Amino acid sequence: MRLAVSGSHGTGKSTLIAAFLAKRPEYLYEPEAFETLGDDVELNDDGEPTADGLRTLLEYAVPAVESRASEACVVFERSPVDYLAYAAASRSAWRGSSVAEFLSAQVPIVKASLRGLDLIAYLPVSPGGLGGRPGEDRGFRRRVHRSLWRAVCP
Repeated sequence: MRLAVSGSHGTGKSTLIAAFLAKRPEYLYEPEAFETLGDDVELNDDGEPTADGLRTLLEYAVPAVESRASEACVVFERSPVDYLAYAAASRSAWRGSSVAEFLSAQVPIVKASLRGLDLIAYLPVSPGGLGGRPGEDRGFRRRVHRSLWRAVCP
């Protein structure tokens, strides 16, 4: 099974995946694009990915899913849908770029890539859970959660 663990930042994706892999060592692990790309992802002044940053993440995540389509046992930390949710949550924070234009261009690409996944496990933001990281925009985290919820739990 090829499964992706999705959710806003700080929901426990890494913790869940580590526990899963400890019990199921036959699974390959595909880290989230941001972990792999790090400083190559453009961020705005608030530390949120810009349109170019999210495009970079998707240009990594979509081929990663597609390249593992023939693998029997893979767990992905995030699905390409996660990056669409981050775009939707960005509202008008992007300079010179429209979120709607970005989504219009990227949604068909992401939809096509999902054929390479068997399951998306969604981890929601817990109402009384982790408070987030120091300096983090909790409103942004909630917007990501709501956008991702609408995308994977229609």
